[in-house]
Amino acid sequence: MTNATFEYMNLFRGYMGIDSYVPAALLVAETKEECQSRKMSDGSEDRIYETMLSVADRLNIVNPFKDKEQFVRIYKAYGDFTGELDWEMMMAESTKGFRYSAISNALFKEYNNHFKLDADEVLIAEGEKFIPNLKRLVDEHPGCSFTITTENTISHQVINRIFAGYENVEILNASIYQYGFTNKRYDLIFSVPNFGTRNLVEDENFMCRDQDAVALENLLLHTTGGGELVITMPARITYAQGKNGELRRFVQQTYRVKEIAELPEGTFEGTGIKTYLIDVVNTKPGDDDVIVRRYKAENRKNRRDTAGELIIEEETFVMSDELEELGDWNINKIFSQQDEEWVKFQESSVRRMALGDIAEIFRGKSVAKKDPTGSIGVVNISNIGEYDISYDSLDHLDEEERKVTNYLLKEGDVLIPARGTAIRTAIFHEQSYPCIASSNVIVIRPEPKMLNSTYLKLFLDSPLGEKMISGVQQGITIINISYKDLKVLEIPLPSIEEQQQKADEYTNELRIYKDTIAAAEKRWNEVVNMLREF
Repeated sequence: MTNATFEYMNLFRGYMGIDSYVPAALLVAETKEECQSRKMSDGSEDRIYETMLSVADRLNIVNPFKDKEQFVRIYKAYGDFTGELDWEMMMAESTKGFRYSAISNALFKEYNNHFKLDADEVLIAEGEKFIPNLKRLVDEHPGCSFTITTENTISHQVINRIFAGYENVEILNASIYQYGFTNKRYDLIFSVPNFGTRNLVEDENFMCRDQDAVALENLLLHTTGGGELVITMPARITYAQGKNGELRRFVQQTYRVKEIAELPEGTFEGTGIKTYLIDVVNTKPGDDDVIVRRYKAENRKNRRDTAGELIIEEETFVMSDELEELGDWNINKIFSQQDEEWVKFQESSVRRMALGDIAEIFRGKSVAKKDPTGSIGVVNISNIGEYDISYDSLDHLDEEERKVTNYLLKEGDVLIPARGTAIRTAIFHEQSYPCIASSNVIVIRPEPKMLNSTYLKLFLDSPLGEKMISGVQQGITIINISYKDLKVLEIPLPSIEEQQQKADEYTNELRIYKDTIAAAEKRWNEVVNMLREF
């Protein structure tokens, strides 16, 4: 940041929050230019302040100044600066006030590595997310014509200032989540769409109305023949079914998927959502290899820091038709194919079935108010242990049983946390009182003639089962699993008799293990107590 910019931002400190620095600076600059363009003879403080208010209305900016005196003081100080302000760095310092995920320097490096050297027309969607590297990106490729979009009024004004005098840059105040936001096509598009929000796009013509999915579909429509889209997407695009699954299959059957890369925790500040860098080319799919990567974060002092560098941890490739056979873009499956356990699973003659075809799967009930004297037990994540459920510590709910009938747990239900920091499974056993699961718990109710509860727990707890579950989890720091995504997990399904044999052996050995531990603890306590007698 230049000294002039730093000194200018210091003028705002103590008067307003950091998220107001850019709007305030913009109002001062626009007011100054308006006064100069009008050649105002009356330069009174009242007239200058009134001009600022009219500028704020025109730009739809909420006035961040507490009074006329504060504005005039900063306005006059601005007129004394001789150096140019670095608007990009000013905006970078204030990103917390803008509700979007700005990409880290580490991720920007990966985007830059994907830059097509033969690209003539380049679109940077929602350019504010690429700050403080936006100007650098343009400067490093002077032979390209750039279009930069932004929906935000303030961002639009600031980006225009950043690129004032650039003949190869066009700024569009437009939304990439709407059809026809531009009539141009591009050789290269970079995008980090909105994700992790519940806001749905109103236009029902899109295959999926999640903003990230709309961006993927819409931006591909604006690639030239052979054009390329490099986009960051949340993990669900790689495995989810329903509308997201339809979109994934459409992309795979219509375009060439060039790369699927899992990004690590720390790629974005302030979010634990698992994300992927997806590279798609506007050519018909053929026999090309699809690059599959997993990055790890480097140069982080602690887990809360943003990654300083992204390093390839694993890398392989699959053929396009192999990817289509897999049915999704779950890279855990692809990497797992290279280990012995997955190969053994794939080559085994044991039949496999989707979990949703042999079990009912649903999420527990949201419990607003707990009551220690309530008659209905509530199983929370904290009650699920490594082997059993802790029934003594259950919360309780005071509610009529008929109102929670659809959520009542049954003997043999397998419970798994929908959120948390660790994946554990436990089998529910009926108590003397009715019980339900909380909304943070997923209930899997096997069809008893086809699937044994203990056998299912054994599989889900196995290394192979854990890999499959991790493939559908949406979070990195905090696990976030959708019960709908569990329905597509393929599990090995031997005969019910074979399942029962495994279950019986597990149950017997678990009992012996617990009895041994209990006996050892009893003996230890007796010996220690005896030795403590003096």
